[in-house]
Amino acid sequence: MAPQQDLTRQMINDFMKSLAQFSDPRFRRVVLIGVGGAILTILALWGAIGFGLNSVTFFTDGGWLETVADWLLGVGLAVLVLLLFPSMTVLISSLLLDQVAEAVEDKHYPHLPHPRPQPFFEALINGLKFALTALLLNILILPLLITGPVYIVAFYAMNGYLLSREYFELVAARRYDVQTMTAFRKRRQMKLWIAGVGLTFLMTVPFVNLVAPIIATAFMVHYCIRLGAFQPDVAA
Repeated sequence: MAPQQDLTRQMINDFMKSLAQFSDPRFRRVVLIGVGGAILTILALWGAIGFGLNSVTFFTDGGWLETVADWLLGVGLAVLVLLLFPSMTVLISSLLLDQVAEAVEDKHYPHLPHPRPQPFFEALINGLKFALTALLLNILILPLLITGPVYIVAFYAMNGYLLSREYFELVAARRYDVQTMTAFRKRRQMKLWIAGVGLTFLMTVPFVNLVAPIIATAFMVHYCIRLGAFQPDVAA
């Protein structure tokens, strides 16, 4: 079997194992907290904005213009909520992805050494740095929209790198220091990037993107082990 075909088959196998573990209570807990937290946050936002809009009169004489303005603002608020809901779900569930990695390791790789304690603020700062970097780079390539296919290639290539790095570091930081983690990533960079392109596609599928961070984390645990992570000679 050709190396590329073998890699594809292995990635599909890792992906299927990740999906199969969704019956794990820890997986379901992260999903429920993510979706539930997003709903509560959106409802609170909707209520606050709605209250503010209802207290404002745009046309002093009222009438049909005021009705139209209220209707348009209501539609705009509903669209805003729909746009924010996936992002809010992903943001909240992303704070709990370490539990997903732990669940996968407990089930499939109980022989691994105990993970190092990672301070909450270390994880938070790393997550914010990634989010800002991804936002900035995606803004920078927006002018390529006028080129059509070039933008699509740039989008998947760039985000494939960003997501592969983000989820690899999420998993690897549980046991590696920064130097070891960076050295391993650079040696496996192409294979990680290929996986990242697949994760990017997953993040763009409606509804699936709500649980995509959980799938991506579980997948990356399997994939890192397959690439030789957490072996005694990994830093060599």
